[in-house]
Amino acid sequence: MNILFLTPRFPYPLIGGDRIKSYNLLIHLAKKHKVTLVTFYQGKKDIAPYISHLESIGIETFVLPLNGIKSGLSCLFRSYQFKPLEILYYLHSNFQKQVDELLQNRKFDISFAFFMRTAEYLKNHNIKKVLIAEDCRMLYQSRSFQESKHLLQKAVRIYDHLALKAYEPKMMEYFDTNTFVTNEDITYLNSIKPLNTYYLLTNGTDVNHFIPQEFEKRNLILFTGKLDLWANKMMMERIIKNIYPEIKKKFPNLPLVIVGAKAPDYIKKLHQEKFLTLHENVPDIAPYLQQARLFLHPHLGASGIQNKLLEALSAGCPVVTTKSGNQGINGEHGKHLMIGDTDSDIVNHSIELLSDDAKAKSISENGRNLILNKHSWERVFNDLDNLIIKLTQNG
Repeated sequence: MNILFLTPRFPYPLIGGDRIKSYNLLIHLAKKHKVTLVTFYQGKKDIAPYISHLESIGIETFVLPLNGIKSGLSCLFRSYQFKPLEILYYLHSNFQKQVDELLQNRKFDISFAFFMRTAEYLKNHNIKKVLIAEDCRMLYQSRSFQESKHLLQKAVRIYDHLALKAYEPKMMEYFDTNTFVTNEDITYLNSIKPLNTYYLLTNGTDVNHFIPQEFEKRNLILFTGKLDLWANKMMMERIIKNIYPEIKKKFPNLPLVIVGAKAPDYIKKLHQEKFLTLHENVPDIAPYLQQARLFLHPHLGASGIQNKLLEALSAGCPVVTTKSGNQGINGEHGKHLMIGDTDSDIVNHSIELLSDDAKAKSISENGRNLILNKHSWERVFNDLDNLIIKLTQNG
C-alpha cells in the first residue's frame, strides 16, 4: 500500500519516547509498504545523515524546518483562537501546503497523523485517516495542573486543559480510528465523547536489547529520563528530598544514579557534592538498567504510558512506582513491580525489595515476562497490521 505518515518531530535519532514509537512504526510499515513521511525538524545539526538513514530503509522523507522562537511567539499572537498551545506551536502553513500537494498529486491508501499536533493537516482530506493520539491530552493537562506548584506552569496547563476540552473531542470525529496506549485514556475520552473509533495500540520496547544480566551484580538505585521535563523534575525532587534519604539510612552503600539528558543545575550540584551520581547524554541506557538493584519511579499524574518503565522491566529491574506509573503497563503489585502512591509507601516498598533478594529476583523475572508477553514491538506491530487490514478492507 501507499502510506502517508506525519510526525511533529523528526523521528531520528531515538531520543524521547515519541521518536522511539514513530521510528519503530515507520520501520515496520516500510518493510511491506511504500511510506512517505512529512515531518518537522527543529535544531541546528546537519539533518542530511538522518534523512539518508530513513531513505536507506525505504522511507521517502519531506522535512519542514521549525523555528522554536517563532513558533513560541506565534502561540502568543494566536492565543485568541483558543486552541491548545501544543497545537498552535506546530501549526504552520508550509506543512499544510506540503501535505496538500502530496495528497493532490498521489494516491494514498491510508494516512497517519502521529500525535494530535499533526491532526490539523489531515482532518479535511477525504482519505482513510488514523490519529495515533497516544494519550488523552485533556486528562494529561487536568492531572498536570493539579500537581503543578509553579504558578506560571499551573496557569499554562489550566489554559491548555480548557482549550483541549473543546478541541480534542472534536478532532477525534475527523478520523476513522484514534489510537491510545492505555485503556484509561480511552475510558476517559469515552466519558467525554463516546465514539466507536478508539483503539488500543500500546507501546513496545526492544526486548532483545533491554535484557537482564546477572542479578547478583545489581548494585545501584536508578532513575532515568529526559531530565528537564516537568514530570521528571517532580519525580527527582521526591526521590532526592523524601525517598532516597530514608532508603540510605538502611542501605548507605547503595548509590543513587541519575541517567539522562539536560540535567537541571541543582542535579549537577548534587553530583558535585557526591549526594548522587549523574550520567548525562549516554549513548545507551541499557548498561545502567542492567546494574540497577532498584528502579525508582514516583510518578505523579499525567496520562499515557511510561516508556522508561517498559525498558526497565524488560531489563529485569525491580521497579517501585505509583498507580499512574503502572498505567497501561498493567503490572500486578507484588508480582511484576511494587506500587505505592505516598513517599512512605515507596520507601517501604523499596526497603522491602532491597532487603529480600528472593522477592526482588522474582519480581525482576516476572516483570521481564510481562514485557515479553504484552509490550514487545512484535505485539504492537501485529495490532497495527490488524488495524490497517480492518480499515482498508472496509472500503
